[in-house]
Amino acid sequence: MMGLRNWRRMNACFMTFFFLIAVVACNSKKIVPVEQSDTPASGIIKIVADESFAPLLRSEIATFCNIYDDADIQADYLPEAEVLKTFFSRPEMRLMLISRRLLDEEKKHFEQIGLPAHEIKIAIDAVAFVLNNQNNDTSLTYEQVDQIVNGRITNWKQINPKSTLGKITLVFDNQQSSTVRYLSDKLLSGKPITSQAFAVDSNPAVIDYVEKDPGAIGVIGVSWISERGDSTTGSFLERIQVAAISSREVPDSFYLPVKRFIYSMHYPFLRELFIVSQERHSGLGTGFATYVASDEGQRIVQRSGLLPIDHAIRIIELKEEF
Repeated sequence: MMGLRNWRRMNACFMTFFFLIAVVACNSKKIVPVEQSDTPASGIIKIVADESFAPLLRSEIATFCNIYDDADIQADYLPEAEVLKTFFSRPEMRLMLISRRLLDEEKKHFEQIGLPAHEIKIAIDAVAFVLNNQNNDTSLTYEQVDQIVNGRITNWKQINPKSTLGKITLVFDNQQSSTVRYLSDKLLSGKPITSQAFAVDSNPAVIDYVEKDPGAIGVIGVSWISERGDSTTGSFLERIQVAAISSREVPDSFYLPVKRFIYSMHYPFLRELFIVSQERHSGLGTGFATYVASDEGQRIVQRSGLLPIDHAIRIIELKEEF
């Protein structure tokens, strides 16, 4: 059960968030009254999330609904572009989970509906590069990753002349996914990634492909391979291996996307996670978002292999490896 101190903290957050909504609503002529049948701890709501973060969000929802028996949170997991489209076109979607801040043109949506553009930063995630178990070249420099993504490196012999592997196949979860957009923004200033890359339809499908293709490099969200207590995660790690990546500044120091290197910020491919709300009252969406940002919710973030926003939560297991 939740401690009294944290319950009071959550109640305070409920009231603060509700006050912000109320202030905007009172000063807007565009508000349309909606039926308020849910509370911060009960009711049924729909939310939409980037599929890259499904393991984390499923754990958060399961724990929250176990605490609050009358809460039912129904999540759709989609590629990032579809998440945004769905959220902005369907008012019944109370929350969305994405890996970037809202753009200025997206904030206009909230102006139009008379609500604040409220983003809650909940975690720092890592983008992992996974390899076939037959691949002996398990360490890549930042520059090599850059050149693979932009299409200048296309063969494993360009990385290691002694490699027995041939063509590099770069595999993403979806053409419109957050991992594609993230690497495009980070490495190519928003330009398209190499035309030699291709997409399947989910993070598990990336792992399936990499397991079968010795020359493949899969790009996935780290929570799919980092939650130690999850049986699916364990089965994935038996089928593939995870590449260590050097920092941009020190090309001879390599880091796995594990807690200690995410926590220290040494792993070079990190991104922030946000919950965005378009809830008009202090309802179940507000309650769930507040829970994810609470100490209890942040421990689930930590257990999922991501960095909690509250750095006071200590990472005890510093020798974790894949």
